[in-house]
Amino acid sequence: MSNKKTKTEPVNFQTNLPDNISGVRIIREYVEALVVALALAFFLKAFAAEAYLIPTGSMASTLMGRHKDVCCEICGYQFQVNASEELEDQQHLNIDGSTTTPPRVVGGTCPQCRHTMYLGSDNVDRKNFNSFNGDRIFVNKSQFDFTNPRRWHVTVFRYPGKPQINYIKRLVGVENETVRIEHGDIFVRRNGETEFEIQRKPLPQLRAMLRIVDDNDYVIPELHDIGWFDKWSNVASESWKRSSDFKSFSIDATDVTSDDDPQPNSSSKNLLSEHWLEYSNIVPTSDDWFSLKQQRLPPVRNKEYNPQLVTDFISYNSGIVRYLDYTGAIRLEPEISTPTITRNGITRQEHFCRQSTNGIGLNWVGDLATSVNLNIKKPQGVFMLSLVKGGVNFLCKIDLTTGNAALSISGKTESFELATAQTQVRLNGNYEIMFCNIDEELRLIIDGKEINFKSKNRYDKFCKENSMLDRNRRPDRSDLKPARIGVSGAAVEVSKIKIWRDMYYIACNDANRSHCDLLVSPMNFVRNSYAADEIERSVNSFFSNPEYWETLGKTRAVEFRLGKDQFLMLGDNSAKSKDSRLWTEDDIPHYVERKMLIGEAMFVYWPHGLRIFGTNVAIIPNFKKMRRIY
Repeated sequence: MSNKKTKTEPVNFQTNLPDNISGVRIIREYVEALVVALALAFFLKAFAAEAYLIPTGSMASTLMGRHKDVCCEICGYQFQVNASEELEDQQHLNIDGSTTTPPRVVGGTCPQCRHTMYLGSDNVDRKNFNSFNGDRIFVNKSQFDFTNPRRWHVTVFRYPGKPQINYIKRLVGVENETVRIEHGDIFVRRNGETEFEIQRKPLPQLRAMLRIVDDNDYVIPELHDIGWFDKWSNVASESWKRSSDFKSFSIDATDVTSDDDPQPNSSSKNLLSEHWLEYSNIVPTSDDWFSLKQQRLPPVRNKEYNPQLVTDFISYNSGIVRYLDYTGAIRLEPEISTPTITRNGITRQEHFCRQSTNGIGLNWVGDLATSVNLNIKKPQGVFMLSLVKGGVNFLCKIDLTTGNAALSISGKTESFELATAQTQVRLNGNYEIMFCNIDEELRLIIDGKEINFKSKNRYDKFCKENSMLDRNRRPDRSDLKPARIGVSGAAVEVSKIKIWRDMYYIACNDANRSHCDLLVSPMNFVRNSYAADEIERSVNSFFSNPEYWETLGKTRAVEFRLGKDQFLMLGDNSAKSKDSRLWTEDDIPHYVERKMLIGEAMFVYWPHGLRIFGTNVAIIPNFKKMRRIY
């Protein structure tokens, strides 16, 4: 017997089969794979997940409908403007038989500097401001098979008036309760209860619903150079030092004591001076920008300037729409002119846009948040953040030696400490800190994690009539400067300073009053004029002058009763969302029945793509804007 090993060749079953059998098997395998893929796709569509396109801006800026992406030519801030009114490749037939070309969005207002840009194709720099389709999202259709519908979650449902149409809104009211909308907040009274209770948002939803008021990373130093007013400034001293790019501030107050300190250089915290940076909500008007763009002060604002209250302005609603008739003539464009402007030594005609009156915020928002990047140079002293609402000061103090955080509230006649908790802010280094006064609760978020005050940071129980926290209190002059950053005995640097506002739900059930909660609207000060410049100046004057504010503490309230398996849906873009509040105009119930619910929105899998260089084809995946939906 031979010991020689026989080499065994692997058997190629495919090549050992007749050619016709091999080809049939390959085809069959492809067909089977295709059938399985299609079956899986249909299964996912029917039972698990489905893709949807957001067509309109009713959920902006959480979800984008058709819009324009804009980078402000003045401050560089990137924002979006609604373009849902544009109907691409369609023509409208007029009564006389003529046709009207689709409307075009040709202007929008930056939320950061409030400059209104011209976006038409004939702009002097020949920039391209194409419109993009809305976000494409995945919806979890099996969500309600396992859990009940959840408050504050973005939900897809069949519109009660036309069940063949799907809507997407945020669910704010659940079955067997009465929902009240008042002061921009949501209150609920459950069956069997007598009192309404404010509803608070979980942290992911809260952060998704915040709207920017000011981002100091987009400050414009050139305006300071010509004498315009700084939004952030020292209070009573020059102790805070501004960086050369105006984006950060630093201070070393470890050895600075108050004037009445009996022992200079004392380490006693009670004797160390407080040093504050104060934010003024300065909002230039269109007329102001006409001068500022030419590097000169506005003629009527070169001596003093009143800040404004924070309002529910949203840049997404600031679009200026141009309508053209069949001859190409402009039918309606009241906000735009073409004056001669001199800028940077160059004189030329430019399109000058006045802010659209349709996008002016008409409701005072007192629920605010501030966020900073804190760089601690020495682990000693106290760091402070302050927010003002209705003349009441809401304060957070962090001891940089121990890390202890204390929340307190003070009014003109009384003050009290609300809660304390331990934090990790007690060593040299950088910390991202956000302080919120929203939904009658003070919240502190450090490096993305919320500090637990065990519910003692909630103050709704103090919001009683005739108290300093009366919900009907109106703002005073201190609300024009609603945020401060301070230290006592500390050496720190602060950067990435931002002011946010909570989303404001407008209390309405009538389309004629859908933009303002006030019993007397700021628009009443216009005195029956519809001129855009007078409207803008009048609203600006109203929110800058406390003598007009008697009405600001007397807002309307609306209530909606929900029965079994009934849910209330509201859009995040409250001023431009036809949601549960307004369906009754069309004789449609204000609620959505459980059987009409489809699922919860999960993920934006395709925001508009990025353009291929040198073309208008936007098919490159935009990974930066892909996101989970909260």
